[in-house]
Amino acid sequence: MKILYAIQGTGNGHISRAREIVPLLQQYGDVDLLISGTQADVKLTQQVKYQLHGFSFIFGKKGGVNHYETWKEMNLPLFIKDMRSVPLKEYNLILNDFEPDYRLGL
Repeated sequence: MKILYAIQGTGNGHISRAREIVPLLQQYGDVDLLISGTQADVKLTQQVKYQLHGFSFIFGKKGGVNHYETWKEMNLPLFIKDMRSVPLKEYNLILNDFEPDYRLGL
C-alpha cells in the first residue's frame, strides 16, 4: 500500500506525534511524508518527500497569533503551485494531521 502522511509544520506537536506514528504506518506500506508550514523546531527522523511552504501562523512576542504578520507571509500563488505538485492519485491512503483553530475562526 502507498500511504501519504501530511503533517502540519506549525508548532512542534504534530511533528512530535508523527515521529511515533510513522513507524506504525510503515508496517502497512510505503509511507511518504509531507510537511506543510515552516514554524517547527522539532525535526522528523524520517525522510520528508514533500516540504511545502504552506500557511503558517506567525506568533507575536506577547503570545498568540500575529494576524498581520501571518497574512504577510501567505503566498497564495506558491500555495496553489504546491497543491498541484503532489500526485495524490498515486496513493491508496492519505492521512491528514491538520486541524483548523476554532479560536481564529478558520
